[in-house]
Amino acid sequence: MKRLLSVAIAGMLALSACGGPHGASTAVPGSTTTHQHVRHPKLSGRQPLEGLGGVPRAFSLALDLFDAPLVGATAANAQFNAGILGVDAIDGNGDSWQLIANGQPQVVNLLALQTNALNLGQGFLPEGTYPAVQLLLDPATTSVTYNGQTYPAVFVDPNHPWWDPAQTIEAVTVPLTVSGSNGQTIAASMDFNVFQSANLVNGVVELTPTVAAGLGQPTISGTVANAAGAPVASATIVATDANGAVANTSVTAADGSFHLHGLNPGGYTISIANTFTTNAGVTVTATGADSGSPPTRYIVIGPNSQINLGALND
Repeated sequence: MKRLLSVAIAGMLALSACGGPHGASTAVPGSTTTHQHVRHPKLSGRQPLEGLGGVPRAFSLALDLFDAPLVGATAANAQFNAGILGVDAIDGNGDSWQLIANGQPQVVNLLALQTNALNLGQGFLPEGTYPAVQLLLDPATTSVTYNGQTYPAVFVDPNHPWWDPAQTIEAVTVPLTVSGSNGQTIAASMDFNVFQSANLVNGVVELTPTVAAGLGQPTISGTVANAAGAPVASATIVATDANGAVANTSVTAADGSFHLHGLNPGGYTISIANTFTTNAGVTVTATGADSGSPPTRYIVIGPNSQINLGALND
């Protein structure tokens, strides 16, 4: 870790000495240069920026974490325990800025976060634009407990960070564009979509981590019922943005209720899918739905919108 910090600080000082923007370099005519990725240490109280000899210019980013439920299980008989090591911000060069760091893995039951968020913390970043963040997970403390039995988790297509030579950290890249100026405080929320991520195979939970994120903390909620008024369970709720891309999904509980988090402000088409294949390869089929085309709704949300769609007939 000391070597990691020294490399990062040395890189920052080198950039200061050249007087150019981050990632800039002076190339000898006829030569090529390759950007060398750097992981910058946590900006505690902006002190590292002050060390550059200039006026510190940084903004703070606070993050909350939600979850979408696990299909076929409830919080009463299941736990999805994730060992959270922290969060990094990724800049336009692909460099990693340590935003939130836990000394030990923070083991969290994600299934307890369907309506109430976990505050991951707050950190400082140099002013500018960051197109993504990375949620850092500890595989050794990530598991699923169901009906009293604990299943180990295995990350499918592991995405180890480039600065982790031991490959003991899983870095889940989350598209979240954050632009901040000096002194600004920005809030954002992430949704670790367990519904999309987990598949129990031969006693092992295979994880294809799917995390959505957006600025602010908007929530879209409602219930799904059939024509007789009975709840429709395991129906997939899909939020599609103005470009036709799926921004996030959730699934209805046994009582037909659902919550959607991790969305950016904007317009979304909310639709119901009675058959849906998750990113982990699990086919989810709704129970209690009537025949015919499920309904859709178009809504516009702000950074702190709390929208209840009421009962949707499926």
